[in-house]
Amino acid sequence: MRRSDLAPASRGARARAVAAASGAIAVAALVDPRAALAYCRTSVCPETQSTAAVCTPRQSTDCGIPLAWPSPCVGYSIQEDASEQVSLAETEAIFAQAFASWTEADCGDGQTPRMEVTYMGPISCDAHEYNQRKGNANIITFRDNGWPYGGGGNTLALTTVTYNLKNGEIYDADMEINSFDVTLSIGDDEVSFDLLSIATHEAGHFLGLSHTDENTATMYADYRPESIMLRDLDEDDRDAICAVYPPGEPIKACDPTPRHGFSDLCAADQPEVEASGGCAAAPSPGGGGGGLLAAALASLGAIARARRGRAARPGRETSR
Repeated sequence: MRRSDLAPASRGARARAVAAASGAIAVAALVDPRAALAYCRTSVCPETQSTAAVCTPRQSTDCGIPLAWPSPCVGYSIQEDASEQVSLAETEAIFAQAFASWTEADCGDGQTPRMEVTYMGPISCDAHEYNQRKGNANIITFRDNGWPYGGGGNTLALTTVTYNLKNGEIYDADMEINSFDVTLSIGDDEVSFDLLSIATHEAGHFLGLSHTDENTATMYADYRPESIMLRDLDEDDRDAICAVYPPGEPIKACDPTPRHGFSDLCAADQPEVEASGGCAAAPSPGGGGGGLLAAALASLGAIARARRGRAARPGRETSR
């Protein structure tokens, strides 16, 4: 069972459209699930400047323009401290495997999505942010010292996607892993909250996918503790990624540099850029029309195992 509530807000100096949607699952749903729906993509609703989803086949709740990266080559960086639970080297290997699940998905006839995701190395910045006049990085970071959002142990990770409200073009994506409330595990033995499952799900959000109601899919909103159920894509996931980035001509030259240039530093630590120019200066993100920016946030929730005899707690999905 899922419920939604929209909550307009603003963040930072620039205008943003914000909406919130909460997803919950009851134990009964595990016994008598709703009819599964096909994949959904995160989308922007132009009239309300809020985030929703657009599904295939179309649903009555669909809205707007689906999100996608404008370039078939995107980079990501991992915060150099990683976590007390998981080393940097382990994190690098896990996210390489997670992204490869999507970029190497079988689209039929031996073809794969026309998208490359490139690891750009460890960085010092640990803030999720998008800078219009300074360098950027698509950051993956752990939150060992506290989870700064609501949800606590019900939220395993959060991906923030910044995009253009007019055309759905993704500018930036950052992932935060809740290593404060959650005991993470790697490998196939003594699984608690499988980091590879979490990483693969969040990589789907990074690439523009929304949650699906297909409960066997990687992009299903909830994760069952002690399982590795989200590691491998199913047909719903493959259909989604192949639709967003259809197979095509080989990518001849891959440039994963983030919008406005790459920086290892957070905005507060970067030098100021004069309005008249500078290496990090760029035209307004609207691309001539100057549309507003919005941030789409999607989180992976945890559900209690039925055998524990507890009512399942709600996961959270927040969208803008």
